[in-house]
Amino acid sequence: MANTKKVKWKRHKKVKVPWAEYDKSRRDDCKRVLDLRKKFKKLDKPVQRREFKLSCMVVLVLFKVLLNQSYRTIWSLSGTFQLWAVLGFKRNPCYKTIQNTMAYLDAEILELINRSLIPRHARLCGVDSSGIRTTRKGAWVIVTFKRRMRKKDFKKVHIFVDLEKKKILACIITGGTIYDGRQLRRMLRMCMWIRIEIVLGDGGYDSRNCFNDIAGINARPGIKVRKNSTTKSKHCPSRKWAVIAQKENYDKWKEDLEYTMRCVVEAIFSAMKRRYGEIVHSIKRKYRKVEIWIRTIIWNVCIYPR
Repeated sequence: MANTKKVKWKRHKKVKVPWAEYDKSRRDDCKRVLDLRKKFKKLDKPVQRREFKLSCMVVLVLFKVLLNQSYRTIWSLSGTFQLWAVLGFKRNPCYKTIQNTMAYLDAEILELINRSLIPRHARLCGVDSSGIRTTRKGAWVIVTFKRRMRKKDFKKVHIFVDLEKKKILACIITGGTIYDGRQLRRMLRMCMWIRIEIVLGDGGYDSRNCFNDIAGINARPGIKVRKNSTTKSKHCPSRKWAVIAQKENYDKWKEDLEYTMRCVVEAIFSAMKRRYGEIVHSIKRKYRKVEIWIRTIIWNVCIYPR
């Protein structure tokens, strides 16, 4: 017979949330998002109607990603808190106007804006990827897009991070089955204007191409190799010395390259999924890239401001 007595659950650790500090930090985030209008001034042009400027409309899109809400909710908040008056509009733009602002943005434009938010020298960098789900599920996908419903529709987000300053230097969104090592060269090319000393990565980047790409930018590769790796060069001397160093004294190799700092990338992925959610809301491929870059800009400005 089951025990019918109710057992009172006791908390082993007292948790007290400083709500005043939390509210103040969120207000500061909103102020920094409003300041981003200056970054989009060079791209200013009318959106939908002449009364709406691109630099101000992008702010509403940033709030949509920052608060992880729908376009209709942002339209309602803009009217409730008179945000449209702060941005200099004569009236509150409708939710469809805010949504159509995504068509005026491009991943290359957002990449250039992100460059002005990060330093030009990074001593210790890390690279990693994480899966993210999409919203293309349900029977409405078959009716609207005339496509077969998929059981699993997910993507991969690859980021290149300054581990000391917690800034995201580059980001790429790919298919869920793409090999991680092939995206390292793309991210290194996106960061050619930054001077990098050490690049850390997990075993997924253990390949001669990855080692040669890191050595090509005059940086030290900090990638964990397989246990049965050969010490022969095979046209990749940087990997040869990494194999020798890890086989002789693995703990010393980790200490010299500060390999334990690679956990910062995992922490950033965890924090971004808690704040923005584990779903990419955009349906089109172009808008998904824009959404990922918007998340990156908000992270560099609000989470770890310079």
